[in-house]
Amino acid sequence: MTINRSTLVFFDASCLIAGAGSPSGGSGFLLSLCARGFLRAAVSQPVLLEAQRNIQNKLGEDALSRFYNFLAVVPFILVPVTEKEELRDYYKDINQKDIHVLAAANAVHSPFLITLDKGLLLEVARADLNITALTPSDFIKKILPTHVDYPTDQD
Repeated sequence: MTINRSTLVFFDASCLIAGAGSPSGGSGFLLSLCARGFLRAAVSQPVLLEAQRNIQNKLGEDALSRFYNFLAVVPFILVPVTEKEELRDYYKDINQKDIHVLAAANAVHSPFLITLDKGLLLEVARADLNITALTPSDFIKKILPTHVDYPTDQD
């Protein structure tokens, strides 16, 4: 599968937290690619609120400032929230706390869900949906090299 500048990735709160905590890590790198237009980023309001709350409570002011900077420079697509009651039957195999994440990613037709939540990674893999859940590292190693703008050795 080749990806390009229109490829949409949905970010889970865990990646936004990681990006704010360590902007030079995988999450921060993917967010910077979205800021520069090499990928498109999507989130939902509950994901943003969860990330903000955790950053404030656990990482401090510098990380919170980096989080707000990501919000300013990454042209996020904000996905509308779907009622959980409507989703419980559709996402039977997904932990109730994660339904909103997968529902939002699916609603915007994102082929990729980027998360550091190991449980969510396993749940999505078992659920047989049209979305691939990956860690930032796996996305960078396995998917990003297929980007049409990815530099290749021309020797």
